[in-house]
Amino acid sequence: MEHATAARPTNEEMESVPEFLRRATDFLNANCSPRAARSALVWGEGEDTGVRLWEEPDSEEERRRLTESRDWRRKKFDAGFGWIDGAPELGGAGLSAAHLRAYRRLEADYETPSDTYFKLDRVLGPVIREFGADRIRDELPRDLYRGAVLCCELFSEPDAGSDLFSARTRAVQVDGGWLLRGQKVWTSDAHLADIGIVFARTGAEPGKDSFGAFILDMRQDGVRVVPLRQMTGGAAFNEVYLEDAFVPDSHVLGEAGDGWPIVRRILALERAGIGAGLMRSGSGLANGTRLTALVRAMGAENDPLVRQELIRTISGFWAARQLTSTGSDRVAAPFYRTDPAPLLSKLALSANLRRASELAGKILGPKITADTGEWGTFSWNSLVLGEPGVHIFAGTDEIIRNSIAEKVLGLPRD
Repeated sequence: MEHATAARPTNEEMESVPEFLRRATDFLNANCSPRAARSALVWGEGEDTGVRLWEEPDSEEERRRLTESRDWRRKKFDAGFGWIDGAPELGGAGLSAAHLRAYRRLEADYETPSDTYFKLDRVLGPVIREFGADRIRDELPRDLYRGAVLCCELFSEPDAGSDLFSARTRAVQVDGGWLLRGQKVWTSDAHLADIGIVFARTGAEPGKDSFGAFILDMRQDGVRVVPLRQMTGGAAFNEVYLEDAFVPDSHVLGEAGDGWPIVRRILALERAGIGAGLMRSGSGLANGTRLTALVRAMGAENDPLVRQELIRTISGFWAARQLTSTGSDRVAAPFYRTDPAPLLSKLALSANLRRASELAGKILGPKITADTGEWGTFSWNSLVLGEPGVHIFAGTDEIIRNSIAEKVLGLPRD
């Protein structure tokens, strides 16, 4: 695959943000419609969607949305807006983070296909660029941003969730590559993915040097994907069985024993964006709109304990938003051995959703467990049943707390 070889422009040569936004506006006006103003929540009116934490569409709807998302990413990339801060020689626009932020704010005002299927581009792109072999380090990041490739992460196992050192999936070296054997679990989008990043054991010795990180072709016969049904009734995750799945040497990230630091880097990048994810969902949960309406509709607005818990929940979401959007804590990062923002963002999301779930359950009581047909009651069931999963993905709360204690505060290992 050939790539452009244009050099990244200097600050003097770089297009100004206002000029860039004029071009972006013309592109968006030509390809999509302005987003209708979100109407204020009126209790009892409209569709009672509740607050869903996990995407659980049926297969037909899911594949239609994925096709729309792929088409939109390709069109956006080819117009120069798909990898705004990417290197020009890889197909990026070579602009700054300020240009990227400006475009995201602008695009939010338009009706565009969901981008959630390709949420790992900014997580895996930098890692592949740093650790990938020459054959893939240029092509794969570009394909991720353009929507040509959808990727999943294959880290957790039935007996190795947060404790990845207990992983049993093995990578056995053979002529020209590796054969992977084992089972992974809690894998988002595995049934749709083209490739997967696999954490597997390469040696029998204890310690972090006995693991590798591999880029796996998910479409081959040695990969079997089984939906994992949750108590919400949906299947947002999968189990993946690796039965002598082949990975060529060109698709090993770093060296065979570099798996642990590479996976740690991936998780850190992933956690960095988690805290703000719900803020952009439009569900009205993070800004307190929906919870406040629930309290009033159930006649609990004069209960001092409910009012106190409501304010505590809304304040928690607000604080998490400041942490994620302003990055003010990064000013102090040089004084720490690691940047605490990704860890704190993940922990804040877990705590805030637990408070919101408990408050909804306290107010609704039996109405949240049985569907009486009353608007705005049983629809909260999806939040209550889905919330426990938040404490597991991207590292359990317990592991996150250990990481903060040891790597940020410098406390001894327990």
